[in-house]
Amino acid sequence: MRNTSFLHHRKHRLRLRLFVAAVIFLMGILCLILSQTILMSLPYLLSAVLFCLSIDNIYEAFKNHHFDEEDTDEIANAIIFLALAIVVLFKAGESATIIGSIWGILGLFLASNNISHALYALINKKGSTAGHVLHLLHAALSTGISITLLLDPAEHLHLHVYILGLELVDYAVKVAFGEV
Repeated sequence: MRNTSFLHHRKHRLRLRLFVAAVIFLMGILCLILSQTILMSLPYLLSAVLFCLSIDNIYEAFKNHHFDEEDTDEIANAIIFLALAIVVLFKAGESATIIGSIWGILGLFLASNNISHALYALINKKGSTAGHVLHLLHAALSTGISITLLLDPAEHLHLHVYILGLELVDYAVKVAFGEV
């Protein structure tokens, strides 16, 4: 009886993973073929995502009691995400520069985090050297793309919707094959 429950649970997780991958893949395709429409609704989409990130960070902080630790950043991140969501909503009509700047800055934070982890792993000889070098190259590319976006946010935002579409398609494939 226990073995069938485990198999049922495993089958359910596989179905859920494939469903999530399909949704992410569809979102990526929509970014590629409906980029102009997505660009017009980006203030609302971004605000919703930032608001969800804020709620998630607060939930995680309280669930894990990280608010008791001096070095926690979950609540601080939640406040920043919430503030950004409000700013983007208030400036929805003229938000291309704000959104491009936010996207560029968040891209730089993500790239710097990837660089830190890859360098730590390379220095401490943990994992595949080739994999870490690829992470460094990916981070360097992300840094370049983010800087380009920061130099002229409104002008380059459309291109970044396409890049997001490609990244979502790539991520969907990774989710489907259980790589994340």
